[in-house]
Amino acid sequence: MPNKVSEIMTKDPIFHTVPSSPNEVVKKLIQNSITGMPMADNKGKYVGMISRRDIFNNPSETQTAMVMRKASAVLDSDSIESAALEMLHQRRRHIAVVNADNRIVGILTPQNFLPIIREKFGDTKVKNVMMSLCVPIWDETPINVVLYSMSLSGVYSSPVIDSNEKFVGLITDRDIFDKVDLKPQTMLAESGIADDEDPWSWGGIRNVMTYMIEKNYIKLPKTPVKDIMVKEPAVVYKNDKLRELVKTMEVKNFNQLPVLESEGKLIGMLYDIELMSVFA
Repeated sequence: MPNKVSEIMTKDPIFHTVPSSPNEVVKKLIQNSITGMPMADNKGKYVGMISRRDIFNNPSETQTAMVMRKASAVLDSDSIESAALEMLHQRRRHIAVVNADNRIVGILTPQNFLPIIREKFGDTKVKNVMMSLCVPIWDETPINVVLYSMSLSGVYSSPVIDSNEKFVGLITDRDIFDKVDLKPQTMLAESGIADDEDPWSWGGIRNVMTYMIEKNYIKLPKTPVKDIMVKEPAVVYKNDKLRELVKTMEVKNFNQLPVLESEGKLIGMLYDIELMSVFA
């Protein structure tokens, strides 16, 4: 069983430097299909983290240093338990790993912890780790309103209910951008961050789509969420054990799952960051 951060971290992560502009960061996020990364100074020392959410929250800022979070990193020699609790404290899905010289050597996301949680805490019940407030979306809500709500709350996945309060689906920002007809190359050209020779993957573009909307490069239609939501999504029940939940998250790369009562009534959402509480 691994004990140290160095044993589970993703090594040699992509990072960016300051001074720079948010557009440069957006470009790197798109090209590498990632949603966040560490930042370093001109000497290569760690100075903070930046994610798509930080950029969404500061659409008018022109200096990366003013957008990034001066978030604490963990040492590669730290225990897995202390790193998990730091992630829970920050409530962010990316934490930088540094060495004794404060140089970036790795990155942690909840996915790095899942095998250990499955092995060590597999018998813990789902209801014992649920922490977050859950705000469902009405299935007639227009998707532009859904995305606006997501941007304000910082929660990019929501259960969907109908007018009878019945759980009918799940919506994430990815579902919105996968199913809406957009012209990404035109949008990127207008934003000034696309070059002809750059390999722009749709997965990478999708990661920063909200930034493009905030900057008014594209507009979403007022399609009701029921038309694009995931119907009959994977779910868990409150008395299920974490072993099966974690297996589903690992295999399908899910960050969250709706939680139901035994009779099928929605009672909340479980996000992967909340799983870090088992290490307490």
